[in-house]
Amino acid sequence: MVEASGSLRRAAGELAELSGRLDRPSGSGQVLGALMDTQRSIEHVLRELAQWHQGAMPGVHFAEHHDESVSGVSLVVEQLDLAVQQAAAMQETLSLAYEGSGAVRWFDEEQESSAQPVLPS
Repeated sequence: MVEASGSLRRAAGELAELSGRLDRPSGSGQVLGALMDTQRSIEHVLRELAQWHQGAMPGVHFAEHHDESVSGVSLVVEQLDLAVQQAAAMQETLSLAYEGSGAVRWFDEEQESSAQPVLPS
């Protein structure tokens, strides 16, 4: 799991470097779909991590009589539960963006236009 999370970090870094260069406007839906699927996986991992930490046993998984360890595990569980909620909200937001992109008639190549774009606010 540690190795896979490192791979995800590297892939996300590569995506961030490329994010300003969309090869073709019609590909935006594919990118959103991939992000949506990735976010769903991240939400799942966060939920599983929260459950694992919740079941972590003093003296088995961490130092039993170490107050900082006990409070640290509690904090991890609390924050991972919050992260799961936030990840679910992001998943919903990406889903709406994906649906919106699916309704657009994208061009495969940018078109010449002399008019200034007018987007709804």
